[in-house]
Amino acid sequence: MKTTLSIFYILLCFTSTSQSTLIDSIITKASLEYTVSALANDSMKGRFTGMPETIKAANFIASRFETAGLKTLAGNDKFFSYYPLKFLVDDKIELVDAINVIGAIRGMGSPDTVVIFCAHYDHKGVNRAAFRSQDSVFNGANDNASGVALLIELAQYYVAIKNNRYTLVFIAFSGEELGLLGSAYTVSNMDQSYVHAVINFDMVGRPIDKWTKQCMVVAEEPKPVIKKLNARIYPQKGFFMDDNYPEQNLFRRSDHYSFNKVKNKIFLTTSSPYDIYYHTVKDEFNTIDFDFLLLATKNIALGCEIYLH
Repeated sequence: MKTTLSIFYILLCFTSTSQSTLIDSIITKASLEYTVSALANDSMKGRFTGMPETIKAANFIASRFETAGLKTLAGNDKFFSYYPLKFLVDDKIELVDAINVIGAIRGMGSPDTVVIFCAHYDHKGVNRAAFRSQDSVFNGANDNASGVALLIELAQYYVAIKNNRYTLVFIAFSGEELGLLGSAYTVSNMDQSYVHAVINFDMVGRPIDKWTKQCMVVAEEPKPVIKKLNARIYPQKGFFMDDNYPEQNLFRRSDHYSFNKVKNKIFLTTSSPYDIYYHTVKDEFNTIDFDFLLLATKNIALGCEIYLH
């Protein structure tokens, strides 16, 4: 028995070390910084859905998806999936095309079963009432350039490890801030019975506080999910934890919620809904804790491997 346990321990250590070396070479702080810097730049003018800057952001994400090795889906315009959005301009209704950015990794065993990883890339735009001397751009570095940066790194890692039985679909949604519009459109045009799980990332660039550097799991039945995720990130037990803010009803407040017929809907977030920068013009690149975002991205990538097969 002692010999068997010793062999098991050696194998566990070898697997953990190999896994760590691989993920360290793929998911990097510099790559996360690059994505957040681009999306949260003033030139993006707050990425308000339907505005020209959102097209610029969508093109950037599509380029990152392609570089990561994701493939396009039939029926889309390369990585773009358009949906109609109505605006009231000068008492007239104008119709514009909003964009979701979608890429995929084909499953190697059960390709018809789908796991969706998602994050919204839109934000609140520009404060038109601000004086010229004031900062007027809602940069949305944490909400949710951080989630998109994590999504891209996840795609790169899962492409590299080639370990997915199911087809993995990566979606950067627009329209979240307007009422989950992008995800609602996607759901209205798909058969949810093929979706095994939806894992959504929103506001993962800052920890709750300097003591609570963990990731909240918001789900209908979070405890078994937390246990499974923590079991994957040996020896860092306890990184995934329960929702600290049940009074905020976070489960209904981001894109996973649109998938009303999918049982496994999981929302991962690291920040407080009472965050001092939340939905303010001060949510900028320099407020992101990139060392923490790197840790969170690696732990989430390792933990979420349980959904690949």
